[in-house]
Amino acid sequence: MATSMEFGGWRDQLNKHPVSKLLRENNAKESILKHNIDTKSIFCTHGSNLFIWDASEGQILHCNLKTLSSQHLPSEECQQASQPRLGGSGSNANSSSPSISNIGNADSKDDTPQFQKLLLCDRLSMDVEGISPNETGNFLVVWGAHGIRVVELPRRWGKNVMFEGGKESVSCRTIPVGEHIFSGHKSLRIRQVTWHPGSKTDSHLALLTSDNMFSVYDIHAPDEPLTIMNINTGDLSPAYSPSKTLVGPALGETSVAFDFGAAITVQPKQSSLLKSPKAQPVEVWPVYCVRGNGDVLLLYSHLSHFRQLKFPVQGPLAMNPPADDNYGVDACSIICLPTPFPVVVISTCEGRVHHCVQLPGSLEDQSRLSEVSSLYSCPVEPSLYVIETAELELCLSLPKFDGETTIDDDFMCPVRLKKDYSSPDRYHCAHAAGVHCVALPWLSVVQQYFLDESGDFNMPEEKECVVEHLVCTKPLNSCPTSPILGLDVVNDPLLGNTLLVLANDYNFTALPIGCQYQLVTNLSGSGSDLNKSLTQDKKPFSAQVQQILQKRTSNPLLISANNTELSQQGCFQLLSRATQILREEYIQRQDHARQEIDRRISILKQLKQQHLSDMKQLSESRQSLKEHAHSIAEKLEACHENHEKLLKRVEAVLRKVQNRIPTLSEAERQMLKELKKIKENMEMYERHIEQVRVKQEVQDTKMTKTPRVGGPTLKKRQLLQIHDVLKEEGNDIEDLKKDIDRLNLAVT
Repeated sequence: MATSMEFGGWRDQLNKHPVSKLLRENNAKESILKHNIDTKSIFCTHGSNLFIWDASEGQILHCNLKTLSSQHLPSEECQQASQPRLGGSGSNANSSSPSISNIGNADSKDDTPQFQKLLLCDRLSMDVEGISPNETGNFLVVWGAHGIRVVELPRRWGKNVMFEGGKESVSCRTIPVGEHIFSGHKSLRIRQVTWHPGSKTDSHLALLTSDNMFSVYDIHAPDEPLTIMNINTGDLSPAYSPSKTLVGPALGETSVAFDFGAAITVQPKQSSLLKSPKAQPVEVWPVYCVRGNGDVLLLYSHLSHFRQLKFPVQGPLAMNPPADDNYGVDACSIICLPTPFPVVVISTCEGRVHHCVQLPGSLEDQSRLSEVSSLYSCPVEPSLYVIETAELELCLSLPKFDGETTIDDDFMCPVRLKKDYSSPDRYHCAHAAGVHCVALPWLSVVQQYFLDESGDFNMPEEKECVVEHLVCTKPLNSCPTSPILGLDVVNDPLLGNTLLVLANDYNFTALPIGCQYQLVTNLSGSGSDLNKSLTQDKKPFSAQVQQILQKRTSNPLLISANNTELSQQGCFQLLSRATQILREEYIQRQDHARQEIDRRISILKQLKQQHLSDMKQLSESRQSLKEHAHSIAEKLEACHENHEKLLKRVEAVLRKVQNRIPTLSEAERQMLKELKKIKENMEMYERHIEQVRVKQEVQDTKMTKTPRVGGPTLKKRQLLQIHDVLKEEGNDIEDLKKDIDRLNLAVT
């Protein structure tokens, strides 16, 4: 398995790939003869697959970018990987050279082609302006100003998952879309073709034509449009009827571009539920259309079979704050960024881009719009708030010297916008003078402001986008135009996020791009106060340095046309500009960052010294506290002993006080009652004992006086009973004596 480092070199090897050589050889003459200013999109990517339109042969070239590692290139190419190539190798597509048609290592016998030719069933005679795959990657649309072809891609299998196992040439079935309409009206032009995002089968195309019609086609029934809508009036028509050529295009009253927003769900009205219980919520997609005069219209597209679902065209949408020129009268492109709330970007031919946020409309317009659609509630017409306007540097701004006359830069060209799905806060601009990358670092803050329901969050005051000039094909006004032939972003985990640019000379430029721009606040004043320096910014210091090093102007890659001739003065001006930018945007910012780092180091040194002194003082305080705690512990132990002694003395005092109280307590009274009762019992027991003693003496006396008889008069059983009674009484008397003795002891 190839490592990420091996895949990382594919950017340098792309122009050395046989498919790039073949493309340059077949289209070398065409690139020299063309002198237009319209940008195109003749290549596209789907994952790691690259599709390129070859106009000279009328075919599509396909290659897998993952095969561009050093181990897949021919040995001859591996040896020359570190050397720049100035010209072609002289081989063509039909030659049997292994460097063109085979993957050849010096010690490998693999005959899998490095690229494939996708041959179309019917040859296209139109000038192709763009190709794009659908989301699933099984269809590819090829379109120009006068026709549309959908290419059905064959199945893949085998090594590198090539088409039909890796054949060098593969025939593909093509589907003409609306051919009889576009062939019958030569003046009708196609403005834009896009795959419909709401297609469950991923087989619907949305297109905009020069007669101000927005239509949706199903490629499985490509002859007639599924839906067609007049953008000016909103009328739906089952048949395609292009309008006559009027003065609308000259006045900029026709739509020139469109883009889909996030899907919304419309609910049926209560009255319609009573009439049609089967009415269900329908998902519709807002379509933002921009006219040449800058007006933005909003219409809603759906792919349901419910024909009665009709919404009026809304707009022109109000743009706030209002401007005298309606933010430009030469709009050329529009996109809606994939964000939680709609962010619309509009570009003009003058090189300006307007960043707008969609605001909800007022409920007063709901009643007016609800009358048009009888079954479903129409969305309220929104408005656009222009957050900022950025101006792109089409031609390079040169430094002015003393004595030179300034020449106004009146160069204008269409600026095409391209979304970057790897980062929702970034998009790219392609035009006849190069490529720009625009990032919106304020997007997360503005998003939090609009999505916050508590109302505690405030809109940031400073909102500024980051514009990077990546590629410049027209450095001076005197240079001929060299429009970009294609721009796309490669989103693949192994290949990395990469921006691919195809210049007019059919050379690719692969630029790695980051994941996301982050909002970094500006630094506050560089005062000398330590506390102020510590609290002036809660952002990490690395973010502050990153903000300082953020460039406002960059030196783009210069890729001019082959017939460009620069004078010595022009070369000197370019050199002066590059030197000035390096001095202002690099050296000065690095000096500023170094000063901030030095200031931070001095602050940290002061903090370190202060912390060390504090630690020393705390160590001394800890030692003194230990000694003080030891003495306190000894005193505490002494206090505890004294406390025990005092408790014993208090108990003795209380006992003596209690004994000397003149009145008896309740317990003493109870005890006195018990003693009296015991005394009474003792007296009673003494009387009984005395009686028994007297009776015993009387009995003894009688016994002595009575003469003896020859034998006892009592029987043996009676004697035993008497003996037992006397024994029991003796025991009782003994117990009474013991009780008397015990009571006498208790009383004394």
